[in-house]
Amino acid sequence: MPKYFFFDLDKTLTKSRSPMEPDHQELFDRLCSEREVVVVSGGNREQIREQVTPRFDKRYWTLAQSGNHAIDKSGQDLWNEELDTEQIAATFDFIESLKKYFNIAVKDPNDLVENRGAQISYSVIGFHEDSEKKYAFDPDDSKRQAALAALPEELQRLTEAGIEVTPAGTTTYNFIEAGKHKGFNIKRLLDRNGWSFDECVYVGDALFPGGNDETVIGVVPTKAVTGPDDTFAFIKEMLS
Repeated sequence: MPKYFFFDLDKTLTKSRSPMEPDHQELFDRLCSEREVVVVSGGNREQIREQVTPRFDKRYWTLAQSGNHAIDKSGQDLWNEELDTEQIAATFDFIESLKKYFNIAVKDPNDLVENRGAQISYSVIGFHEDSEKKYAFDPDDSKRQAALAALPEELQRLTEAGIEVTPAGTTTYNFIEAGKHKGFNIKRLLDRNGWSFDECVYVGDALFPGGNDETVIGVVPTKAVTGPDDTFAFIKEMLS
């Protein structure tokens, strides 16, 4: 039985950019009471708190911005490693190339890019676009992967600046410092806390090749899920 539960957020604990469902909160409450829980997301700490809901403040660990901003259960920073000016400039240049590639008329041009500090995220159609449109846009990440494959020279320049990019969520790309992905930062937390590999499990919807959870494979045991209902069925099984 795992002692330490790590969860992706969007499409794992909650729907995209949405609060945890009330019926799921009761199981999450039990889990936080009986186990150590870590939420691992590309979102910043405020977005994670909004989705998990303030009901669970100080009851779980947070690895925000793909783990590059780590916060303990009391709310204290463990580390927060922001991108430098060269990395930020290279990322914004690459985002412009992606915008040209997709050539999509969006509802709100100011809702496409978030510089979160340790990570920059770009939503192709908008972070706050209609949920059904977001889920229908690129359900298997193939559109976003094809865009990366179509921009090899631009991707090389991004790599030279020390940035890696991964599709995430429903419509997004996450840009982080190369190598400082979810797997890297989960390993840092395990080493810091002395948690055993065998007593952990990571639950995520994107453990497939190229998915933003893939880097966790081999760091801790993993459980692939298809969405929040699947996640909470697993939690219920673990608590029974």
